[in-house]
Amino acid sequence: MKKLLASLLTAVFSVVAWTQEPYPELGAKLDEYFTALAGEPASVQNKECDYLIASCQDSLVRQYVALKVYNHYLQSKIMGDDAVAVHVARAWFLSGKVAMAEEMDLVNAKVFVAFNEASLIGMPAPVLQAFDPSGARVKIPGEGYSVLFFYDTGCATCKVESARLKAFVKEGKYPVTVYAIYVGQDEASWEAYRAGFEGVTHVWSPSPEDWQRLYGVLQTPRMFLVSPSGEILGRGLDTSALQMLLNREFSAGQFVYGERAQMEALDQLFAAYGDSLKVSHVMDVADYMAARTFGEGNLDAFKQNFGDMLYYLSSRKTEVFREAAVPFVRKYIQLPDVWDSPQDQAQVVSLGELLLDLCTRTPVGSPVPDMQVPGVLRRKPCLFVPGSRSGAFSLRKLKGAPAYLVFYSAGCASCQEMLAAVERVVQENRRARVLLVDMDAVLNDAPQLGRQLLDTFDLSALPMVVQLDKKGVVQHKYVSL
Repeated sequence: MKKLLASLLTAVFSVVAWTQEPYPELGAKLDEYFTALAGEPASVQNKECDYLIASCQDSLVRQYVALKVYNHYLQSKIMGDDAVAVHVARAWFLSGKVAMAEEMDLVNAKVFVAFNEASLIGMPAPVLQAFDPSGARVKIPGEGYSVLFFYDTGCATCKVESARLKAFVKEGKYPVTVYAIYVGQDEASWEAYRAGFEGVTHVWSPSPEDWQRLYGVLQTPRMFLVSPSGEILGRGLDTSALQMLLNREFSAGQFVYGERAQMEALDQLFAAYGDSLKVSHVMDVADYMAARTFGEGNLDAFKQNFGDMLYYLSSRKTEVFREAAVPFVRKYIQLPDVWDSPQDQAQVVSLGELLLDLCTRTPVGSPVPDMQVPGVLRRKPCLFVPGSRSGAFSLRKLKGAPAYLVFYSAGCASCQEMLAAVERVVQENRRARVLLVDMDAVLNDAPQLGRQLLDTFDLSALPMVVQLDKKGVVQHKYVSL
């Protein structure tokens, strides 16, 4: 990583010496580097960021890079990244090694560090003294697993999260103690909040400076998970993320794949590529993950990460992710010596085989099957040619530049949006041809043909749009019009 980074910096910093506007290019390179580091432990990212900043010889470039790094981790939604922001602030800005753009920025950095450094993931959880409704003193966190939920009764988001937390507690799936910590001052409001919210320890802390400073509760809601040993396992959680952490804590070797927090983390990771995302980028991420898990002998981490990524790819019906699923499954899921347990076979291998089968049907570059399919052909009308024609059409003879084959269901909301987009396409491009195939009608009127279409194309979710060239060769699949 450092050798790669050194060459990257040499190339970019040489531009700094010769141009007046180097920062957009440098910023793009830094964004790529952040993507490569995503998911690493904070200790690893701290070292890499220190090396990155220290590699800058020019003071202005160093300031730009340090601020870019700090702001990236400060604004990141990935749990644990705030620890890197604290480290960078302390090591480079608060130490005086690098100046911030404005004096107020330095003040804000000091406040951020002061209100977050005591409650980072992996740190011993600070001890709070609070009072229950009877006035008895309560020590927080307690023994066993503890959930600390800071809230205010006048906070709309707190009300939503409280409802989710109430359902979680009622389910009673995990042996945890939930401390609902009221941060307001309205006794009547607090009493009303507690009504019907059973199974939690309701407390009130009369010393705001304690929970504000020690747990960084500058806004609500704020949720933490603490282990029986007193270590902070999670911070800035919502109930879904809490459940994910507890699933992993209590799984005893069993894996839970595709949870919302993991899917959102992968969304954020790939969003960094923007519209330039390619199959090679997806595989680069997978290769990096493999090197950091399987390559370092951590089979459990490998299974968790690649199971999650498989579920992610199976849920994204865009061309890049569907195309990437093919090499991904072949390289990382078809590993019999790795995915060898009954759970692996049921939850991962079977899904991988299904996804591979779907994604390789009528692949890009292959001729579309020579089939007669009932549908409606849409094109821009002119004086002598109407705008639509119904009947049976040969897919090989769907002439157009471009030509689209659209499978849809009449009762599907997304399909209705796609049909509206089709009208825009044919109105804007006189040469465009679009064949609309109502799968509900086909399956009802010609079930054998319907089954043949299901076996020929990936129609696991509708709408499905295939783009053809003049010779009937598939140019793109999973097209969004």
